[in-house]
Amino acid sequence: MGKKRNVVSHPESWIVTNEIQVNGRTVSVGTELSIKGESGRFRFMKHVKTQTSEWIDVIGGKKGYSTCRSFRVSQVKTVHWKNRTDKNIVKELKERKERMKSETESGTESE
Repeated sequence: MGKKRNVVSHPESWIVTNEIQVNGRTVSVGTELSIKGESGRFRFMKHVKTQTSEWIDVIGGKKGYSTCRSFRVSQVKTVHWKNRTDKNIVKELKERKERMKSETESGTESE
């Protein structure tokens, strides 16, 4: 039997979103960011806004030492357009492979 997971609930006054505008770019779940004063790349998970503050939750860091962290939105240095973390690269390859498979299947059905 697997380990029981606890569901984390936030106070109702918190606004949690999966997308945000940073440096003129739209950041969604999985988008890679660089943070001022931190090494490595971080993958965006969520944006949280309260009455007094706002922050983003990310996962990542130095290669091989991935951790969950929270930063103020003002600490975002760069929103990367090309993914370089291992998990994002694997995800892109799987999506590309599935897309090619569906294209070949739809091409053979029309003949």
